[in-house]
Amino acid sequence: MRKVLLMVALTLTLATTFLGAKKRDFQTGKLLSVTADESLVEGTSVRRAIFAVQIGDLVITTKGDRIRRRSGDIGQGLIIGDAVQVAIDGGDLIFLKPDGKELKTKIVKRERAQ
Repeated sequence: MRKVLLMVALTLTLATTFLGAKKRDFQTGKLLSVTADESLVEGTSVRRAIFAVQIGDLVITTKGDRIRRRSGDIGQGLIIGDAVQVAIDGGDLIFLKPDGKELKTKIVKRERAQ
């Protein structure tokens, strides 16, 4: 009896997890630049990756999570000038990295391409 209840609980948990998952609507953009920005937060130097991507006639600048000093590739496999798959989710821009994983960044600026 205990095993049956455990299986039912596990099934319900998995079902609600998968039902709540969002299907992202990815679109193609062009990665314009990847740079790093450094700021001082409470006496600690914090570096973040800054991405600029063009989607149609809109250029979106985003800020990634904190990066470590010697982390290597701050673009996480994304190559400047290449087409990238991106999805806008409220105030976030999600990149689909070459390895298939998602990179979530915060939108800091939107402007029309010149």
